[in-house]
Amino acid sequence: MRALRAAANVAETTTLNRLAYSPQYIHPIRNMIQRLEGAQHEQAQERNKLIRLNRDFHPILAKTRLYISHFIQVLNLSIQRDEIPAEARIHYHLPDQENRHPSLRTEQEILEWGERIIEGENTRLKTGGVPMMNPNIARVKVWYDQFKDSYYFQITASKSAQRANQKLQELRTEIDELIKKVWDEVEAYFLEENGEEGRVLAATYGVVYVLRSSEKKSREDPATES
Repeated sequence: MRALRAAANVAETTTLNRLAYSPQYIHPIRNMIQRLEGAQHEQAQERNKLIRLNRDFHPILAKTRLYISHFIQVLNLSIQRDEIPAEARIHYHLPDQENRHPSLRTEQEILEWGERIIEGENTRLKTGGVPMMNPNIARVKVWYDQFKDSYYFQITASKSAQRANQKLQELRTEIDELIKKVWDEVEAYFLEENGEEGRVLAATYGVVYVLRSSEKKSREDPATES
């Protein structure tokens, strides 16, 4: 952006016959500035949206994991007290003779087990079972639905952020090509100037020079110059 703006600013204050690059590049440079500003703004918006969704998502994730975990624990305790038959575990896709707690480490596991638990409890109730309490399935479903919505919102936002990044990267490729053409013409224009003076003049167009190690040493120690 600095390179584009520098080249555009010089064109606004210099007559065309004294401009160090072809006038045909003036419009493309201005157009690229607008496009780059738009792409950067879009990237920032998508990134901020994703950050906000991530910040809101993690508390919902933790609470949903907690409710599903507690529901399964209460179910197993109810089976141990003979309040619910062990065979009822089959409704939830749990091993009917084991108290093993399924893994809830990943978001995908929470999605899968949340759906199984909700469907399983509804199926058990339809067969005449007594509702589970503390937590009841309605409370589990409230948090699960929030988690599910937030999870898919986050995925959508992540894809949008990736598209914005890709768009900016592709635009930068175009911009690099344009800057190279402009800088090549600027350097050719000031070729006959004294080396340092030519660099100073070219720098007003945004041209950036990187000194070699030998050049840095020469500047630090003038005695080494030939």
